[in-house]
Amino acid sequence: MVGNVIISGTGRGVGKALASIMLEKGYVVVGVSRQNHISHPNFTFIKTDLSNEKKLLSLNFPGFKNNNHTILVNNAGDIGEIKPLGKRKDNQIILEYMANIIAPTIILNKFLKQVNKTSKTQHTVINISSGAAFRAIESWSTYCASKSALKMLNSCVNEEFSDVKSFSISPGIVDTDMQLKIRSANKETFSLVENFKDYHRNGDLETPDNVAKKILYVIENQDIFESNELTLRDITI
Repeated sequence: MVGNVIISGTGRGVGKALASIMLEKGYVVVGVSRQNHISHPNFTFIKTDLSNEKKLLSLNFPGFKNNNHTILVNNAGDIGEIKPLGKRKDNQIILEYMANIIAPTIILNKFLKQVNKTSKTQHTVINISSGAAFRAIESWSTYCASKSALKMLNSCVNEEFSDVKSFSISPGIVDTDMQLKIRSANKETFSLVENFKDYHRNGDLETPDNVAKKILYVIENQDIFESNELTLRDITI
């Protein structure tokens, strides 16, 4: 099922790990991010800031040279300010919704326009979700709300398109810069901070490489999954 893939947030973490693994397996990869540390003949980097409306609207994907299976991975996201509502900066709330739900929706819209014009092949969408999409977490209001919205967007895609299979995937607690930011939060505004420090101390965090391998497993074995909402900790490879 090797084909073409567009991944947002390839500058670091899971996005970078997934792009690297897919390149090793022969995929043609387009990475969308603010920074890049990947060099490969089958990798195209698009530098942009997905929280910037003007840059987001001007985003264009390069045309692929074949009509192979094409995959979109909406991976980029931002935990934002870890504070309760009423203590948040209004402009930061806008930026967080831009990064977490508006950008993935615009990217998905652009992707669907492009693949529907060029190919009748079955295509795949992976929307990186979170446990925060299913439960309220104090001081994470915009993150919870936007991930919940992304989960519903995923379901709508599956209703609207017969030639696109869209998965909402919760990766679990992953050892990335976002977790570092969470552990650095002020206990006065985020009482759960010690829990996240314990996850790190106890070695409970998944590595980006392991998460990337499981995402690729879902992409390459998607017909074995009955649900379009998956939690990676339940998947063994």
